[in-house]
Amino acid sequence: MPCKLSMRTSINLVISEPYITVEEFCRHTGYKEGTVRQMYRENRLPISKKEGLNGLIEINMVALTIEAAAYSEITMQA
Repeated sequence: MPCKLSMRTSINLVISEPYITVEEFCRHTGYKEGTVRQMYRENRLPISKKEGLNGLIEINMVALTIEAAAYSEITMQA
């Protein structure tokens, strides 16, 4: 009797910090701070809700990871 094997690839993503500051994002990506702030102003980076006008900008790494996976041909299962 032939045996059917599943050849599904499994990828586990670990997100050590769900939110990081602009400065930390710059260290991770190599982007300049001005570039990251411009990306934020253009709504190209997902952030957590800010507290007031001068609140800390925290970039949502979970949303960025999901967005990156959506552009690849990976099927996500929760």
